[in-house]
Amino acid sequence: MKKEMNYTIEFYRFMLAINFCFVHSMMVFPMFVFGSNVPFFYAGLDVIVPFMAFSGYFMMQGFARKEQTAKLMGKSASRQAWEYLKSRLIGLGPTYLVASLLGWLMINIWNGNRIIDWPIHLLNSVWELFGLQITGAGFGNPSVGEAWFPEPGAWPPVQMLGSPLWFISGIFVAGTMIYFLLAYKKDLFLGFIAPVFILFFYASHYMGHEQPMWYQVTDIGGIHIAQGWPEMFVGLSLGCLLYVAVDHLKNKKWSGGMIVFLTIVQIVMTIVVWVRSWVPIFIPFGEYFNLGWANVHLLTLIFTFLVLLNVDKCTRFKLFSSKIWATPGRMAVYFYMLHWPILYIVALCLGMHGLDLSYITMDNMMETMMGVYPKFIALFLITTVVSAIVAYFFMKLDKDHIQPWLKGHPWFTKEQAAIEDAAAKAEAEEGKRLLAEANGSKS
Repeated sequence: MKKEMNYTIEFYRFMLAINFCFVHSMMVFPMFVFGSNVPFFYAGLDVIVPFMAFSGYFMMQGFARKEQTAKLMGKSASRQAWEYLKSRLIGLGPTYLVASLLGWLMINIWNGNRIIDWPIHLLNSVWELFGLQITGAGFGNPSVGEAWFPEPGAWPPVQMLGSPLWFISGIFVAGTMIYFLLAYKKDLFLGFIAPVFILFFYASHYMGHEQPMWYQVTDIGGIHIAQGWPEMFVGLSLGCLLYVAVDHLKNKKWSGGMIVFLTIVQIVMTIVVWVRSWVPIFIPFGEYFNLGWANVHLLTLIFTFLVLLNVDKCTRFKLFSSKIWATPGRMAVYFYMLHWPILYIVALCLGMHGLDLSYITMDNMMETMMGVYPKFIALFLITTVVSAIVAYFFMKLDKDHIQPWLKGHPWFTKEQAAIEDAAAKAEAEEGKRLLAEANGSKS
């Protein structure tokens, strides 16, 4: 039987990527690039679990496909983890590098830095270039201010090459850690480490009245920990646990009453996701959904589970589950990585450089904000369109040319690349043989 594709996942991948662009255009840029004391849009910033859990789910799915073969071939846990990291670096690395370099270019142009100073700025961004900023290494850039939060004008997203790239850094770092734990002791990780760490993480932040944010730093006995690192570990781990649940429940036949119940639950969860993503929390309708951040995380986890399970009528609603979302879903990660520097480009083209919004306060907001509000709506809309076009063509370039080129080991001589290819093919054939023998003996 041909496997049914779940295009609702792709729809929400793309929708969330656009929402991140909206938040960056309407909140981050006005406040921290243009100096407004009042955000033009303010959401809960708590609909992050689906984005992380989807990534963890597919990471676990990939591990499950390779698990038996890796065991039969005697691959160590560390080797499996490094192979995972290599695949992520090859798969995401080119776009990550382009987004980082484009961000470096635009930040230097925006800040009016002397060209002679650009190389030092790039060298000071080396931790980011290596995708390690999720750990906290690379927070701050001595070229613009020597420490984290050194001055009001050096807030993290405008200080780094590309603040949205923290998520990709989390896939590199936290993802590799989780993959090692899966390969080393899968049952221990899924049955104890992941759930216990998740509960401790949420309980700690909940009791501390503190919503975790990737750029915040926690001080534990003088040891500083970037909150994004454990947050990504938790988010990807949630995806792994969802995979276990969905894999167990797939192909089950559900009663009509249960489908109705799940549909009602998913309708409520979908409303929560849409409202918390797109409706400002300071307007009456947004205030009606006065939900704590931790509660939103749990509610959106339920939403994510039902999207992945794909049995209720809401998830399978034609608007969400249409095949037309296949391509937008695939390009969502390209859109996400590239939209930040494009924001700068569009703002420059709109003549927004030098815009001073420091005069806007809560008291005069309604009288003064409407004069500049349309400019930021235009910034969001144009950035979204341009980012979608650039993401699509870069995705095609990456899939059709960059990835095949990288898989050909261009860093080796032709002779050495041929040896590597032959070794990889031999290993793959050996894995297939061992798997066939194991499955044959079981039958």
